[in-house]
Amino acid sequence: MLNRLRFCWALTLLAGMPVLARVQAQAPPVTQPAGPEIRVKTIRPKTGTDLEVTVEQPAEVAPYYRVELQSQVAGTLKFLEKDIGDKVAAGERLAEIEPIDSLRENKARGVVMAPFDGVIARRSADPGTFVANPAIVPGVRPLLVVERTDIVTVSMRVPEAYVAQVGKDTEAELRLDAMPGKVLRFKPTRLAPSLDPADRTLRVEVDLFNGTVEEHRQFLEKVKLNRNADLKGRALPEFPKGLETGAAARLLPGMYGKMRLRLKRFQNAPVIPSSAIVRRGGLPYLFRVEAGVARLKPIAVELDDGLLARVFWLDKDAGRDVRRELSRDEELVLTNQGELEDGSRVRGTPAE
Repeated sequence: MLNRLRFCWALTLLAGMPVLARVQAQAPPVTQPAGPEIRVKTIRPKTGTDLEVTVEQPAEVAPYYRVELQSQVAGTLKFLEKDIGDKVAAGERLAEIEPIDSLRENKARGVVMAPFDGVIARRSADPGTFVANPAIVPGVRPLLVVERTDIVTVSMRVPEAYVAQVGKDTEAELRLDAMPGKVLRFKPTRLAPSLDPADRTLRVEVDLFNGTVEEHRQFLEKVKLNRNADLKGRALPEFPKGLETGAAARLLPGMYGKMRLRLKRFQNAPVIPSSAIVRRGGLPYLFRVEAGVARLKPIAVELDDGLLARVFWLDKDAGRDVRRELSRDEELVLTNQGELEDGSRVRGTPAE
């Protein structure tokens, strides 16, 4: 009887062993993130009316018009009374050269007239000086340089990555080294029709009226009579915002500063610091913290000005990339991304 019980018990064990083996083979392996825990700073996407994408580039001030006046004949400078800083009127006689020969046509060509209202920016000769004919002698310095400065043209070059976001309605700000603390605001007057092939940038210009509000009113009355005929493209210059009451910009040609274009504002869209973006193999990613583990997730970058970026998650749906908005509850790695791989253990501390 005892031997029979032992035999039944052995059969039961032998029958149960394959079942146990199959259960153990079907159990999924339990994996833990490898490597030590890495401390990182983390952020969460933010929204707010003060979040915007901008581009800022060097800007320079130039006169609205500038011309170098030369003698058309060789001879002795007989008349030149205007000096640097003197105002001139269109059609005014500025210089007269007594030609070597006495031909009537050469005498007429020896008179130098002001082509527009402006100011003398440079003078290179005095009466009695022999003046060479620049058509014969190359490198002759101009007698006078006349500039129009009641209007100035401020220009900047926009990198190719931002060109699609720039238009004549784009808000712009100008800060000049010579005017610390002052910010002039305006909109572009004109955009180049193509990129400069030398540096792949787009030239943006704005014509600013350089006087007071009262001077601007008088100017508008004057140009209305000639239908803006003396203006580039008949486009009126803009009176800049940001000046004190009754003040004028009084910008000088040659001033240097920076112009900032406000490309896009995000009032209800999540934005992240540009430094949170990681590039692997030329593609952009974010490390998202999930239960203490950093997961490398692909993204699409809509705009990035070097400080703030507007991005989307790239999810796969039926083999196609689908954009998904970032959530304000998601925790993203901001620092030490170079030490991380997909699946690294992290301990995140909110960045200030």
